[in-house]
Amino acid sequence: MRRGGTQATERVMSNERITDANKLVSRYALWAAGGGLIPVPTLDIAAIVAVQIKMVSDLSKLYGVPFSQDRAKTVVSALIGGVLPGALAGGSLAVLGTVIKLIPIVGTAVGMAVSSGFAYALTQAVGKVFVLHYETGGSLLNFEPEKVRSHFEKEFKGAQAAPETPVAA
Repeated sequence: MRRGGTQATERVMSNERITDANKLVSRYALWAAGGGLIPVPTLDIAAIVAVQIKMVSDLSKLYGVPFSQDRAKTVVSALIGGVLPGALAGGSLAVLGTVIKLIPIVGTAVGMAVSSGFAYALTQAVGKVFVLHYETGGSLLNFEPEKVRSHFEKEFKGAQAAPETPVAA
């Protein structure tokens, strides 16, 4: 009987941790969307990546997983790098959002809106993949981006289609 109680307690703790993790992911996705609003090309990308690395750091703390900034940068870059070629091949305007910002006035406004939504979706997907990985006992050291690529792409597409995806007007 005691064992069942322990399992129930562990399940409740895990559910609370997942809830906390999802709140972190949502908050950082909004921060990344804000980074996409930065009108200066490349500065927007730097801000978005910094937000994603901080999110991985906070998720690592939540799960008690050792964090390495260099390893996190490598893993996040590999995840995102796996999505970009497909988005470019599909003619995704979102991928070009930062470049579009170079066009005075209209390009800046369109680029900011597009980059913001794209940053939100990418950050949501990165966060969801890390939550799943950490929930199953993984760490940064054994994270293999190629093994979660299809799940990451699914999360990314889902976040792009989500009605709450912020897009500047």
